[in-house]
This record gives sequence, structure tokens and C-alpha cells, in this order.
Amino acid sequence: MSAFDIPIVLCLYNRPDFTRQVLASLHHLEPARIFVVADGPKQDNAVDHQKCDEVIGLVEQIDWTSNIEWNIADSNLGCRKRIQSGLSWVFDHVEEAIILEDDCVPHPSFFPFCAELLDRYRLDPRVALIGGTNVQFNADCGTASYFFSRYPLQWGWAAWRRTWDMYSPDADAWDQLRDTRWLFDILQDPLAVAYWRTIFDQARAGFDTWDFSMTFSCWHAGALVIQPSRNLVTNIGFGPDATHTRDVGSVCANMPVYEMKFPLAHPDRVERSVACDERTERTAFSRTARIRLQSMKDALRDRKEPSRWTLDASDRS
Repeated sequence: MSAFDIPIVLCLYNRPDFTRQVLASLHHLEPARIFVVADGPKQDNAVDHQKCDEVIGLVEQIDWTSNIEWNIADSNLGCRKRIQSGLSWVFDHVEEAIILEDDCVPHPSFFPFCAELLDRYRLDPRVALIGGTNVQFNADCGTASYFFSRYPLQWGWAAWRRTWDMYSPDADAWDQLRDTRWLFDILQDPLAVAYWRTIFDQARAGFDTWDFSMTFSCWHAGALVIQPSRNLVTNIGFGPDATHTRDVGSVCANMPVYEMKFPLAHPDRVERSVACDERTERTAFSRTARIRLQSMKDALRDRKEPSRWTLDASDRS
């Protein structure tokens, strides 16, 4: 078979068992170019050193012809700084890419789905990225193969250099927007506003994740993202050892994946699906605020990071 020519980015750390599954999902594809963004081990942690070395060894064992480019941190940077610096490196080299973290395992049809839509919307500034995750749980998403959303669900995604140029790593503009009506005008829901105010506060405070800032950047730019009508990527990383996704009972943990049918059926208009977005908010965000925010508090406590909480997690359900 001919090699898949869109660059694949692998964001890796110290989870060889998960990494092995992600690499297995690439074997049929034989991508021509792979960028490896790997975090380094924690200082004075022999087990971490061993696991990080094992992860790198797995990539080195790839047995198809491939151009592998490496960006390995000398020390542990954490999820936020490692992915931000790594993707900046990637988009200095290429105009577009498909990005997978080490716990995100895609269905084979995820790759041609991304490839077709990267081409279709390459020059359309209204569309910021293409996601592989769907949290609609078989609800009606219409007859098209995908819909437009305001939520960048990034468990497997694709984007262009222009997307990363738009990205604000520290969500700087939030300082001026926080006490205005900006967030309410977007969400129209007091609970959602309280939830996302907390999220963006954490992005400004340096919470160790990079995707909060992507959501803020998309909303600030008024950009839409693509979500597939069927779930194409499963996150296998939920558990007590995860950095953020600790709630093993989450409905978003280990979601089944489905085949995307081709040819794709495209929506008639580049227009947000309000009904799907309302379900996404309820399923993945503010309606599960108590569990999600407690998980964030636990992560901050374990890493002794500063916290600014504006939503009392114990009072939300």
C-alpha cells in the first residue's frame, strides 16, 4: 500500500501499554512521517526513567518505512508545557497534522476522515480543527457525517498551522473578558458560565493542561470545530494514575468506536449544531461539574499547584 502522507504527531510520556495500542492503530496506515513529542522523566524517579525509555523504544521498533522526527524533553515539563512546546515545533515544520496522545486509540477510518476534511476546510478560517470524538451517545446528529460545534474535543484531532497560530497558550485575553458578559453571551446558561469561568481561571493560573486554552482560543476567535457523527476515538487512559482523567466511571471513558462511512456526507452549511452542543455541554462539561472539578482539585493538590476556584464543586451536580 502507499504511505499515508499527512504527518502524524504522537504525544507520549511514560505509558508503554497505552503507547503500544496507539502504535498498533497506525500499523495498517504506514504513515510516511511521524513527529514524536515526548515528555521526559521526573527527576530522581527510576521507574519513570524506565517507562519513558520503554516508550521511546516502542517507537524505535516501528517496522514500516517511515520518517520519524524526535522532540524529546530532557526533563519532565508536564502536560501543558510539553504539548504546547512540542506542537509549536511540529507546526514550524508542517502546514497540517493529525495529533494523537498516548491514550487515544482511533478507529482506522479516523485517518481518511481527517484527511478529507483537512483538505476541504484548509482555506476556511471559520473552521479551526477536526476532532475524532463524539459524546452524543447515539443521539440524532442529522444525516451528515459530521457537524460543527464550539467544543474542540481533542482526543485525536487534526489541524492546520493557522490553528496553532490562533492558539493562545495562556488565554491572556481572559483577564479582560472575565467580568464582562462575553461568556454568558456564548453559553446562555448560568451553570455553564460558572463552570467555564472556573476552567479559564485555571488556564490563566497555569493548571497543567493545554486544551483549556484551545477552547478559549476557539471561542475568542469565534471559530467552529468539526465533530464526527459517530465516535472515532476512544480514550483508554481513565484511572487513578491518569494526569486528569481519573474518574473511571465517566461515560466518556473507553467509549466504543465506530467505522465512518465513505463517501462523506457534508453538512449543507458551516453552522453550529445547537442541539448537539447542548448535549455535549451536559454530557462532558458543566452538568458533570462536581466530578470533573474534584478531579482537577486532586490533580492540583498532588502537584502543589496554585488554585483559584470560583465554582464550589461540592454544590454542583
